[in-house]
Amino acid sequence: MKHKSSGITLIELLVAIAVLAILLGIGVPSFNNVIQNSRSTALANELVTALNLARSEAVRRARDVKVCASTNQATCNGAWDGSSGWIVTLDIAGEDPLRVWGTPPASVVMAQAGAAGDITFNALGELSGGATTLSTHFSGCTGDQARSININASGRISATRVVCP
Repeated sequence: MKHKSSGITLIELLVAIAVLAILLGIGVPSFNNVIQNSRSTALANELVTALNLARSEAVRRARDVKVCASTNQATCNGAWDGSSGWIVTLDIAGEDPLRVWGTPPASVVMAQAGAAGDITFNALGELSGGATTLSTHFSGCTGDQARSININASGRISATRVVCP
């Protein structure tokens, strides 16, 4: 009488582990790239949301509304360098912010080019002070994982994927 075995052999197990190791070796770096791209996109979308809110509120209220970096989420006292959050506020001293964004993760690197400082929209939705660009990326950025948010003089906002600095 023959007894039929229904298990796997040691060689089959080793081959399966080797295939799994190869797939993980290829897949994990790609997955990290996807996560980094997703984080960059989310950060850029939050900035674009703040800018669009400020522009629409400026038109709706027929007064200047600004987006500015803020370390205390109440006043415009920060810098566009990734170390502070940002607020959307009326350009009136003592006025509470319309919306607040907290400080981004410590690995965020931001910079502003063009007209520096607060980003202010007037009652027509135009940018006061000239065109400006905010660039964002996470430390360890590779390839085209950085984002550039451009605001032209007419107030049009666009975000594009750019190569990491």
